[in-house]
Amino acid sequence: MMDLPVNYAKVLSDMNISAEELQKTRELLTQHQELSDIFDNPLVLKSEKRNIIERLFPQHVWDFAEELVDGGAIAKAEEIFEIYDSIINERNSVVKAVLTYVTEPDDSQIEALKAKLAKDHGKANVDLEMVQDPSLIGGFILTAGEYVLDRSVKTSIERLERHFANREKTADS
Repeated sequence: MMDLPVNYAKVLSDMNISAEELQKTRELLTQHQELSDIFDNPLVLKSEKRNIIERLFPQHVWDFAEELVDGGAIAKAEEIFEIYDSIINERNSVVKAVLTYVTEPDDSQIEALKAKLAKDHGKANVDLEMVQDPSLIGGFILTAGEYVLDRSVKTSIERLERHFANREKTADS
């Protein structure tokens, strides 16, 4: 069986769509439940759905949006766009990473981190999302694909708690 979200994402990635048009399409398909409900409703005529598409969506994506609606893939829109992002990142030699921190690193630290990530992942560029999270107490967590580097104080404390809890259990035995 074909993986429809992957196929839709590939088609989308091959279309010549501006960033603004893509963002508007993404928002319409993923953030408006009432629109999804209309598109999924079998009682709404296909011609009415097409009219809605033509009124709301950028012209370059009318056929794509109609195919999603006709194919019953509206519910998979979020997944389609996630796969699309991965395809575009791979095509543009970009590694996507998330740095979760307590104290924001300075520009030189960020640039050094990006350089290391690019080198380690064999990519030319890094798309680094920065997320502040005081619950980490200190340190940071870096995630890039399957790679996770957790140097947070919170996780260190949790490891110590587990270690001592296991030692107490072993000593009681």
